[in-house]
Amino acid sequence: MAAGALSRSIAQTLLHPAYTYKTILQLKVADIDTIKKTLTFGRLLRGIDAQFLMSVPHGAFHFYVIDRVKRLLAQHMSPRWNFLADFTSSAVSTLICSIISTPQMVLTDRLMAGLYPSMAVAISSIWRNEGALGFYRGWWPALAQKIPSYGLTWVFFQQLQRSYTEWARESPSHEGNFILGALAAASSVAVMIPMDTIKTRLVLQTSSGQLAYRGVADCFVRILREEGIGTFYRALPPRLVAVVPMIAIQFGIYEAMKAQFRQQNRRKQESLLRDGSGR
Repeated sequence: MAAGALSRSIAQTLLHPAYTYKTILQLKVADIDTIKKTLTFGRLLRGIDAQFLMSVPHGAFHFYVIDRVKRLLAQHMSPRWNFLADFTSSAVSTLICSIISTPQMVLTDRLMAGLYPSMAVAISSIWRNEGALGFYRGWWPALAQKIPSYGLTWVFFQQLQRSYTEWARESPSHEGNFILGALAAASSVAVMIPMDTIKTRLVLQTSSGQLAYRGVADCFVRILREEGIGTFYRALPPRLVAVVPMIAIQFGIYEAMKAQFRQQNRRKQESLLRDGSGR
């Protein structure tokens, strides 16, 4: 859990400015033009406190659940279905962790879009105007985007690791895991960017204002008809800039720390065996 918490918090905090710019580009054109006139680096850091604080428990539980589910599935599934086990374990983890990740998404997306000036104001305003359910606005479109996105990224990463191991006859190095994580992230981002745009639009709706979209289908049709298909891909460059290095850092640190913990556990076991044999 420590590896997951540290890897995700470092990655998401470092890449927060790119995420903010991505979120701004997913707004309507009129809103984008208004924000760009006063855009500063400080503005790009808005919401970074919420990002860091909530990424710690999110990262800890995300990888913990993936590992537990994967081990359970491995007892009942043939190795040739590893890709399905990878996707399923990621999907289960994403669903469970949505208890934490959805409030994180609502707070950070609204702060990045400029709806609130600070995390404290965001929390109090959402609680006062929307109640506890306000922190889970956009839960369904977020899951519809995150489950396939996270699932595909994890499947691609695991498959790339296996392919590399078969080809090189050794496990990827720490640097190799960074590269494989980047390749996996780029592939899934290119596929899922339209759904990410829809998710952002729906999350930024507040009950205090007029709801522009009635749901995922309505949002998709309205954006396509009123703004064109290019709108779905307008945030692709900053999304790639944000997600590719974030996943590379996250997976790279996670794999490095996991390898370190395994090595420490082996040393402890070997020490215990030596002590036991010497008695």
